[in-house]
Amino acid sequence: MRRAVMLFSRHVALYIVMLLSIVPALAQTLLRGEVRDASSKRVIVGASVQCIQHPEGTSTNANGIFLIKLDSTVQELVFSAVGYQSKRYTVTPTDSALLVYLEKQDQVIETVDIVKKGRYKNNNPATELIDLVIQHKRKNRLVQKDSLYFQQYDKIKFGMVDPKPGFKTRLGDMSFFFKDVDTTSLQGHELLTLYLQEDISDNYIRQQPARKKKIIRNQSKTEFDPRYVNNPNISSYLNYLFQPVDIYDESVFFLNKLFLSPIADNAKLYYKYFIVDSLRTGKDIFVRLRFEPRNSNDLLFHGQLLVSLDGRYAVKNAELKVDKRTNISWVNDFKMSLSYFKNSEGIMLQDSSNIFVVFGRGKVDALFGERSSVQYRYDTHRTTADDVFSGAPVEVRLSAEEELGDVRPVPLSTYEQRIYSNVDSLNDLKSFKSLLAVGYLLAQGYFSVGKFELGPLEYLYHMNEMEGQRLRFGGRTTAALSEKVYMEGYLAYGFRDDRFKYYLKTAVALNGKSVATFPAHYMEASVQRDIFEPGKAIGYLKGDSFFRSFVSNKPTKWLDTEAYRLGHVYEFGNHFSVSSSFTHQRRNAIGDLRFALTADSTQSLSSINTNDVQVTLRWAPFEKFYYRNLQRRTIIESYPVFSLQYNKGISGIFEGQYNYDALRFSVSKRFFMNQLGFGDLKATAGRIWGTLPYPLLEMPNIQETKDRHTISYDMTNSMEFVSDKFVKLSYDHELNGFILNKLPLIKKLRFREIFGARMFYGQLSANNDPMLSDKVVYFDKHKEGYTITHALQKSPYLEGYVGLDNILSIFRVQYYYRFNYRYHPNISNERFKLSLNFDF
Repeated sequence: MRRAVMLFSRHVALYIVMLLSIVPALAQTLLRGEVRDASSKRVIVGASVQCIQHPEGTSTNANGIFLIKLDSTVQELVFSAVGYQSKRYTVTPTDSALLVYLEKQDQVIETVDIVKKGRYKNNNPATELIDLVIQHKRKNRLVQKDSLYFQQYDKIKFGMVDPKPGFKTRLGDMSFFFKDVDTTSLQGHELLTLYLQEDISDNYIRQQPARKKKIIRNQSKTEFDPRYVNNPNISSYLNYLFQPVDIYDESVFFLNKLFLSPIADNAKLYYKYFIVDSLRTGKDIFVRLRFEPRNSNDLLFHGQLLVSLDGRYAVKNAELKVDKRTNISWVNDFKMSLSYFKNSEGIMLQDSSNIFVVFGRGKVDALFGERSSVQYRYDTHRTTADDVFSGAPVEVRLSAEEELGDVRPVPLSTYEQRIYSNVDSLNDLKSFKSLLAVGYLLAQGYFSVGKFELGPLEYLYHMNEMEGQRLRFGGRTTAALSEKVYMEGYLAYGFRDDRFKYYLKTAVALNGKSVATFPAHYMEASVQRDIFEPGKAIGYLKGDSFFRSFVSNKPTKWLDTEAYRLGHVYEFGNHFSVSSSFTHQRRNAIGDLRFALTADSTQSLSSINTNDVQVTLRWAPFEKFYYRNLQRRTIIESYPVFSLQYNKGISGIFEGQYNYDALRFSVSKRFFMNQLGFGDLKATAGRIWGTLPYPLLEMPNIQETKDRHTISYDMTNSMEFVSDKFVKLSYDHELNGFILNKLPLIKKLRFREIFGARMFYGQLSANNDPMLSDKVVYFDKHKEGYTITHALQKSPYLEGYVGLDNILSIFRVQYYYRFNYRYHPNISNERFKLSLNFDF
């Protein structure tokens, strides 16, 4: 009787547990486990886990861990791996975590051919097999499925390699952080993780029309004091460097470079292939292929592929490494492993990947980065509603019903579990906050005082011909004051002209969210009174930094400007945005600048007053960016950016003098060309209607800028060319050493070729040409008497450059050449430029 009661109680308890565990997939259990080698106890990567009664399946990731969801009909699992005996396991209702050991299979090597090493032959069994892999890529590619869903777990780590011993003893109360290190992940080294991020996401893909959606529903990451560290930018940058990888892509994007895949369409031109052995596991037969680059300096991998011989010729495992001679800087070691499993339809689906990089210089290892990903719960037949794809392609929608620890498919190591608490403890230390404050001042030029930060430091002092010595005090608000309201401003004083200048801007969010985060919706207003070089736009930073005090060609022509602006910005989730503004400006010529009237050259135009209404439509599909407050910088990928801008000048109010219309269309795009590097193309076309003084027309921008979407010119003078119908083009190309990597001796220097060109073509209407119209102003003249502004003739203005990059890993040298209009006075037709350029 007692035994019957106990048995009944167990059944009742089990029933209650099942009721409490009900999820949308009724009567499903989440089973985690680890597969190891029975003799060595090492984890087995890519081991298959198959259900007997159900088509569900998965495989172990780079840490030997698997995660599978089972329903009540599943009673038995089969574990298998290449080179190991298959093992069956009977599932019980109480199973939640398994540790499975697989025995090695005797004589798994079918054939091994040992031959005398000789000259490599392009036609051999290995290349014939690669041909079959390439021919079957389309059938095996996951993205060929019209509708697809899967879950993904990502873990990104970044930190120091072998922290200096002094950090553990000489940093006072911060020393504890450097004593807790990982000694198991990299043999013979200590790793100190500074940043850890974990994401669990739902991923949806549709082919017709092509749509992608990633919804992050659980996230955890280390964060430092936001006053000094822009945590979202760290996350964006690391996710950009360590992007998800698929061996079926033509190229693998890694560290801002494209490495040709060993199964790319033209891979045989760049790789050599060798059959290592053939392996059998159960009914499946695989061939292990070794590959290596024909030229070790090119952006290529070496490693191994495991290819199935079931008629699909799919890749089950891939191990990729980078040769030490490869033309890549600041990387001492690189390893990438990809694992795939075959679903019930016979398609090889990626279930895990791991990327591990050691950064350093020479024999010194300094930093490391790692990305581990696990993909699971594939559904290749799910029909996804259209509204799922609305909004941004990547959204964070954190679930309040689940904790990361409850759904994490791969458990953290004991060391990783302490990272979060260690960083929190470090953030609480006053000494660490002081260290961050000093670093922020040196790196960004701002000093935080809580709700405000003062700076930038480099704009504190400036010297020019008009103001003499100039002092400026500025600052901006931080999120500690408000995330929905932002303000910035400065007050400046010139000792020569004895005048104060000022600027103030504010932005207020209209969507109840942070004014800075995407997608944003806010109103902004600004007022500014300052002097500007002609062609410079109003704004907080207008190019008058400390370092601009030492330019050789110092400007002597200025505009005393008073500006008022009211604007509105609305960003949609699909990266389409609409911005509008109304700007009133008053400009007075000062210094050597004169606006002599064409109707009477003895008279000058005292001021140029405009009222400008601007509407800009911008579309940047899949754009990623770094941001600080309202300023954003695009992370350059292959997606184009389009912009259409319309301006309307209104006279008759606020003393506005001019009616005009202007239309500008711009596009920018990066073209990745595999082994030929990449090129950046920018184009702008526009037209201005109206009779206007030439400062309101189009002039080439001579301000050097790293903005992806702005075209700047290096060999023109300020105000040299003007037009009201214009086309601007620029192209910059980086070959990444494609040519120099083939040259003996020179290839050891790891130089990289760069070249580019700029074009400006335009026409000046008769009503705006001072030689034909009596309603405008004459082009201004230099103090020596020659005219400094010109209308273009029949040919466009052209300039170009060639150069070498990666000199000593930090320098870039360029030779610039001006192809035409070389007769203009006081210009430079050619010059060399040496600059710092840090790149991998």
